[in-house]
Amino acid sequence: MTTPVKLIRACLVGASLLAVAACGSATVGSTSAGGASTTASSDASDATVLGLPSAEQRRAYGVTVPPGATDVSYGFYKVGGGGDLWTTFKTGQEGLDAFLTGLGLKESDLNPGVQEFTDADLKLTGWSIDPTHTLKGIMAPAKEEDMKSPSHTIVVDYTGPGPFTVYVLAGKP
Repeated sequence: MTTPVKLIRACLVGASLLAVAACGSATVGSTSAGGASTTASSDASDATVLGLPSAEQRRAYGVTVPPGATDVSYGFYKVGGGGDLWTTFKTGQEGLDAFLTGLGLKESDLNPGVQEFTDADLKLTGWSIDPTHTLKGIMAPAKEEDMKSPSHTIVVDYTGPGPFTVYVLAGKP
């Protein structure tokens, strides 16, 4: 076989392998700063990036990051017509109240000492939440009248001085 034919064959095989690998990938949406987009393997926790989810993702998944929040990061895993959007940020009392109000919740709705995430949730997001911390959490299901609306699992870590750490996993069927 001649060298140009070998080169073309190698390129075709490489392109085919890349196409097969891309079929099972998770998509990470745009960051507010740069609009970059990447793909990750089936371990979606590798897909967490710094910055805000896109405006479209925040709207579709009902996640509002309060103004002034810091250490914002997120990831997105698309499954069929739905998927999971996970977001974490640090905020003070006013930001926490605004965030919860946006979901139709109050701080008193959170269950003290409860870490609502399953092991599968933690593996997906890559989060490691210390159960000895002062935690409150809640699982807010999708609206009964709109089963395509997102569910929200929320944990707030109140430990330490300074802002609270908020973990949000929003899922849509």
